[in-house]
Amino acid sequence: MSDRLPKLLQQRALIQEHLARLDREIAEASGIPPLPTTGLPPSPDALRQTTRSTTTSDRSNEAENILGQYNVDANVVKTDARRGCLTIFFAGFGLFILVVAIGYYLYGRHLGRWW
Repeated sequence: MSDRLPKLLQQRALIQEHLARLDREIAEASGIPPLPTTGLPPSPDALRQTTRSTTTSDRSNEAENILGQYNVDANVVKTDARRGCLTIFFAGFGLFILVVAIGYYLYGRHLGRWW
């Protein structure tokens, strides 16, 4: 068990360094000035505070606006589905009637003889 603890601590330090590097890259990409780096690994509270900013609320508002554009009432979807199904049914039924009429015409034209 004692051999496992140093390995876990080392992995934790590596992950914290990786997260710090990702936070710096995110800050550079979003235009936020990077935090000064120290030899100490950042605390979890510091990491949470750097990732939170006012842009989070702007992003959530923007996301809500985009989702609001595609928000459709359930009754409208149900009505559209019903209309589409009835349209397909009547188009198929009309095609069936047309095929039967053409068949009857051809059969009657030849007096029961097929060609």
